Amino acid sequence: MNKIIKVLIFLGILWVISYALAGIILGQNIISSGDDIVVIPIKSMITLDGDNSLLRQTTSGIDIVAKIEKANKDPSVKGIVLDINSPGGTVLGSKTVADAVKKVDKPIVAVISESGTSGAYWIASQSDLIIADELSIIGSIGVIGSYLDFSGFLGDHNITYNRLVTGDYKDMNSPLKPMSTEEKLLVEGKLNKIHEFFVSEVATGRNMEISEINKLAEGQFFLGMEGIDNGLIDEIGDKNYAINRTKKMANLTNGHVEEYKEEEGLFSQLKEYTTYSSFYIGQGIGSVLVSGKVGNNWEIKT
Repeated sequence: MNKIIKVLIFLGILWVISYALAGIILGQNIISSGDDIVVIPIKSMITLDGDNSLLRQTTSGIDIVAKIEKANKDPSVKGIVLDINSPGGTVLGSKTVADAVKKVDKPIVAVISESGTSGAYWIASQSDLIIADELSIIGSIGVIGSYLDFSGFLGDHNITYNRLVTGDYKDMNSPLKPMSTEEKLLVEGKLNKIHEFFVSEVATGRNMEISEINKLAEGQFFLGMEGIDNGLIDEIGDKNYAINRTKKMANLTNGHVEEYKEEEGLFSQLKEYTTYSSFYIGQGIGSVLVSGKVGNNWEIKT
């Protein structure tokens, strides 16, 4: 039995190595025709730097910006497709990418597959055109800064939080004590300012009035088919449709399509191979637990 297990482990490692080598070989750029359409994937939760763990998968906004800037500066690239499947992310992670999209001076189209909500929708709203499937989840324009409160648990177990701070608000987001009414009002005021900025950005990107976006900015999500009616998206379609639509906007009849994929090392691929199933089973609960941080560094997400 031990021999069988060793053989299976060896075959698994060999498979991962073969997969990685194939990716290196197949990932080489094909000689450009000078009429390229670049596809840039935006997947999972967006943070500024990206901080993957076994329980939470994120994508780096800085890395996405680098891809966008690379495609925008390349004269052989005539158009860009943002392939979005993301629930949003941190405020600065999302804003950094949205700002980069604004600066693109060639046709840029966002296509939403399963989900393009909150910060991911913010990014999409800055493109020239938004395409989504009829049943895609879009919108969810809002800001969240919630956190876990363990103070009741501490009391139940006779554990005391000894407060030592040099400012009245230094530990206002600590999960080890209840937040006061004054602290809640202070935080909600900041969230409202971020929300107003978010709404203004979407309104400008979609060429709509702020009052129109405010009606859609109560945090609720919409289906793609509803987005056509309320103005959050432009057309119904999938990734291939978006690529062809971008070609048309760039006045191309053919053109080579290149995808800027994430560059993964051997260890990353091995980890993905061994944790793929368990990650998606535990994503809902695990993501909440991991993001409920202790101390003065909670995450405000869009």
